[in-house]
Amino acid sequence: MQFLPIKFEKIVSSGRALGRNCGKVVFCYGVLPGEVAEVRFVREKKDYIEAELVNIIEPSRFRILPKENHYLSCSPWQTIDYEYQIELKKGIIEEGLFQTIRKQIKLGSFYKAKNIYGYRTKIEYRFENTNSNLNYAFYKRGTKDLVILENGCKLIDDRVNYIAYSLLDYITSLDIDKRALDKIVFRNNTNGLVLGIIYLSNKSDILTIPKIENLAGLVIDGANSRQIFGQEFLEQDLLGTKIKYGYDCFFQNNIELFSKVLEIIRNEINSARKIVDLYSGVGSIGLSLRDLADKVVLIESFRNSNLYSIKNIKALGAKNVVPILSNSETISKDILQESDVVILDPPRDGAKKILLDKLLKNLPKKICYLSCNPITLGRDLSFLLKKYDLKKIYGFDFFPNTVHAEVLAFLER
Repeated sequence: MQFLPIKFEKIVSSGRALGRNCGKVVFCYGVLPGEVAEVRFVREKKDYIEAELVNIIEPSRFRILPKENHYLSCSPWQTIDYEYQIELKKGIIEEGLFQTIRKQIKLGSFYKAKNIYGYRTKIEYRFENTNSNLNYAFYKRGTKDLVILENGCKLIDDRVNYIAYSLLDYITSLDIDKRALDKIVFRNNTNGLVLGIIYLSNKSDILTIPKIENLAGLVIDGANSRQIFGQEFLEQDLLGTKIKYGYDCFFQNNIELFSKVLEIIRNEINSARKIVDLYSGVGSIGLSLRDLADKVVLIESFRNSNLYSIKNIKALGAKNVVPILSNSETISKDILQESDVVILDPPRDGAKKILLDKLLKNLPKKICYLSCNPITLGRDLSFLLKKYDLKKIYGFDFFPNTVHAEVLAFLER
């Protein structure tokens, strides 16, 4: 197989470096702008080539040693100096907004993470079961090949990895069909409590679990069956508001910076008659704003998240908060009427046009848009800016050592 030296020019929105070979674009993870790297072509398309890093020939001055051997599978920016990561992310966000809005927009501020490792509140390990040994693994990026992990992953707290490997030892000792083990997810809060969720490809009963300190609960999710040991939820304090979320509910991955987002949203809103929180999950944002509004409406389509929002409302005594089980796109116009503020926190695909049309017809005074994808954010902003002005926009490094970041935009009419 041919190895080729390529000079790479920049990093693009996918987090890969871009170079060129014989007039064709080459993408590769693990390379920094300005570096010359020896790469192996693994997939060639009509307009571009996907390559795999073999060796760095001319390293960048911003290159550092990674913390883990498997870094390309979980966080391929581990080799980039953190201050340079921030510079790259700001550029990627601003370029993504420009490509969609066709207007130069500069971030007002970009908030760095205090901890660039151990910040995640959720991680997923695959089970690798060969040679009679049971291991945790990640997929090799871009493939279905498994990379065995030596000590878990440094993106999650060390205490979680300790629990993970204690549990792995126990599972290994069980007389069950190990081939049924598909993956395991660990979730943790800032108090150090951990949930484990084992996913099985077919039925395989696990009758007991060991007592492991700080393992709050274990859920076994199998084919047409579910076992629960201990609790199936965690609780997280957000600016003094305690929020419970279920093992399968969405919850933000960087509590320190998410709390900063909530602070900024609170300061920006100040007070309102009615807040509508779309894609509300378990109510993390809307419930943290309940004291600022006469009424808060939470719109969530995933049933278990909606159920936990109801539990949170009751636990907090938040009588002015109304939970509604619905897709945000299909809500009636009555829900948006007389709303001062609409909160948008959609998935990476962004908001659907049918929802944006409803916003432009009802015209709430303020829209607060939290996005994990600058491309879809820019697409949606280009639509909303027909009747709104972009007042403020901030970046947050929720995911150090990766290309991902969060962007918070405030629009007013």
